[in-house]
Amino acid sequence: MNRLLTYLFRMVLAAILAFITLPLVVVVAASFSPTSAVTFRPSEWTLQWYAALWDSRWLDPFLLSVELALIVSLASGLLGVLGAYSVAYAKCRGHTAIMAFLLSPMSVPQIVKGVAIVLFLSSVGLYHLLGTPGLVMAHIILTLPYVVRMAATAMFGFDKRLESAARILGASATQRIRYVLLPLIRSGLFSGMTFAFIISFNNIPLSVFLVRPGQTTLPITVINHLEYSLDPVLAAVNVASLLFILGAIILFEKIGGFSAQFHGGSK
Repeated sequence: MNRLLTYLFRMVLAAILAFITLPLVVVVAASFSPTSAVTFRPSEWTLQWYAALWDSRWLDPFLLSVELALIVSLASGLLGVLGAYSVAYAKCRGHTAIMAFLLSPMSVPQIVKGVAIVLFLSSVGLYHLLGTPGLVMAHIILTLPYVVRMAATAMFGFDKRLESAARILGASATQRIRYVLLPLIRSGLFSGMTFAFIISFNNIPLSVFLVRPGQTTLPITVINHLEYSLDPVLAAVNVASLLFILGAIILFEKIGGFSAQFHGGSK
């Protein structure tokens, strides 16, 4: 009986992994198609579609998405650690309500947030902020709850006796935060910033309301291209984006070591 359950578990696990990975395999194979139609001819695969990614049509939206994701991850990290410090470490008055307020954007659909932000900007005469400024503000609203939650989780487990020891040894408040608190919550902070970077880079529902003509992010450019054509260049764009995101995750992990937060140990 136990052997049967083991085989059944392995079959289900293999089916789940196949369901996840096979679409990626198809996309990767399509990116090497020798013709403008999506075909599978291993003997005739080509890299021409990856060469096309250097065209400004794809490169400019990619650079805008990277710039936007970097700004959003840094701003969300700064604001998120300040918010988490207030509600999870200092526990200011009404910290429970403040935490609920900071996490509330997660409960609102992104399309609703996008429409609300556009209506707000137009109603107060700030319609000119559509584009990069509006995208930055909207993406910070979207990603801030993730950073707050991750940083707050790290702060809840912080041993305040370490801060007391630093205070007894003469460290100022700024020094205690810089040399004691921040290093110990680094994994939580960088895990939240990683989520912020990925969410901002790949966002569609919110960004579609805030981009300007000629100044679109990469996911919106892909959607616009897909509306009129389905060719291997889209597969190449998606493979390149996937590799870039994986590289960004590895870089954030090297800097912040956030995997320690998930397995409960240190790097």
